[in-house]
Amino acid sequence: MEPGRTAEQVCKNGGPQEDGKRHMRLKRRICIILAVLCLTGLYAARVYAVNTGVRLPVRQVFEKGEVVPFGKDYNISEGDCSDGYTIQVLESKIMTEEEFFQEYKEADDMGLASHYYMVKVKVGNADNEYVGEQGVHMGMAMLVGTNYSVILSPDMFRAVNPDMETASFSLRLGTEMEMWLVFQIIPGNTPEIGHIVEDPPMLMITQYPHQKMIRLED
Repeated sequence: MEPGRTAEQVCKNGGPQEDGKRHMRLKRRICIILAVLCLTGLYAARVYAVNTGVRLPVRQVFEKGEVVPFGKDYNISEGDCSDGYTIQVLESKIMTEEEFFQEYKEADDMGLASHYYMVKVKVGNADNEYVGEQGVHMGMAMLVGTNYSVILSPDMFRAVNPDMETASFSLRLGTEMEMWLVFQIIPGNTPEIGHIVEDPPMLMITQYPHQKMIRLED
């Protein structure tokens, strides 16, 4: 304290300065809170706009034996559509592990699967001129039932279709090809075979914007 000044004088002189500082801090806090509220509001508005703009896929169901066009529909991105190609389910069957390896002796799945769901299809190029550039990605096909799905096994696909190196391919315009799609039923990873028999799946070939499903039973 300076000589000649009382404690009361010091308090009086420092009071307005302290009040001013407190006022400035309060204003800063209010500005920060308002900024946070504005950002939160903008984020919420953006999320709402995005979610309301999302279109859910429309399910289309086709019958076994019906020739189904892939059209502009796709599974992951618009670039993987198979426009101009068609697919037809010819037959389906369930094989036990023993039956499968008796018929396909070169196959090897290390004893994982108890059964194999087999779907024979015919794929054709009806109107796609981009041979070698655009084709069909059958590896994206899957079995879909009530609350379950089973993806295609690429290794078993090659074993059952030895003339095909992969499930992705293109065909010459006006040609067709038959093949077996193989789905492994692995205990613990897929539903039990009894559940699949009671709740038969359909073959899903595309997911967006149309979820195209083909019945496997007459």
